[in-house]
Amino acid sequence: MFKKKHKRKVSRIIIFTTDAVDARTRQLKIRPWTAGLLTLITCVLLGALIGYIAYEGQIWDMDRQKDAKQQEMIEVLEQEKASLEAQIDDLNVKLEALSTAVNEQSQTAGALQEELMQQSLPTDYPLTGQAGIEEITEGNPMVIFTASDGMVVASAKGTVTAIEEDENYGNKVTVDHGNGYITIYYNRGDAQVKVGDEISAGATLFIIGDDNKQLVFQIMENDEYISPTEMLSING
Repeated sequence: MFKKKHKRKVSRIIIFTTDAVDARTRQLKIRPWTAGLLTLITCVLLGALIGYIAYEGQIWDMDRQKDAKQQEMIEVLEQEKASLEAQIDDLNVKLEALSTAVNEQSQTAGALQEELMQQSLPTDYPLTGQAGIEEITEGNPMVIFTASDGMVVASAKGTVTAIEEDENYGNKVTVDHGNGYITIYYNRGDAQVKVGDEISAGATLFIIGDDNKQLVFQIMENDEYISPTEMLSING
């Protein structure tokens, strides 16, 4: 039979000493597996150090390139920001100018609308010459003008809606001013307009002659007769 051989245990001994006179020698026994582990760790650290040293320049270059790209992006963004701010300022200027123009147009439109409303109010004197005036308040209010010459004219802008004969006053012309007001003119002369005519204030309705010196004038507001003297600017 063969005897079983026993493996010898081999240990590493590290001796520590100094050059002093009374120096003592110290021994540190290290087991094989411990020595192998220390060797492995040392190799890994050395490898890492060598790798870092070898690639240090590349690492710094990569960092510098990364920083350069970031700085470039920041500069681009700052330029875009400045451009956007300039565009915003330009738009604000244009918006302010547009707002001013709109306000001016609104004021102009308001003034024009007010002027048109005034043109449609029957306030103008309905004759071109002087005349005697008689006001009748009983029944449907009216004013009777007795003129020596001149013309019967529209007291405001409007549309001729009717031309009729009247057994008491000759001919009747009705003008609708489109704002709730209607004016009615009676005269024995011939009407100078026709139904459907769009007329302005001062448009001739009748020509005063020897046999038609009298004008009977009435105003209606929302289908109710009102006194003409409340509306007319009588300066004739």
